[in-house]
Amino acid sequence: MPEPKHDEALVNLYLERISALSVSAFDGADVSGELEEIVREAVSRCGADGGTLSVLASRLRERAEAADREGQPLVRDTFARAASLAASK
Repeated sequence: MPEPKHDEALVNLYLERISALSVSAFDGADVSGELEEIVREAVSRCGADGGTLSVLASRLRERAEAADREGQPLVRDTFARAASLAASK
């Protein structure tokens, strides 16, 4: 099934920023506050463009699943939390 129309650059920007946080989480840092801030910013920048936010949330879930398969629970939890925050906005 094709993805909805979206801004690929914006999706990639937030995936990269959240990926960086997942590395910090893997190293033991508490990234919850910064994660919430980044997701709030993503939701704000996506604005009325539901397609971009939908694609971002979907890719965050995919990364969480990949981290789970690779046995990286802290990385998984970071991506899963970001996906949950994005979906609830």
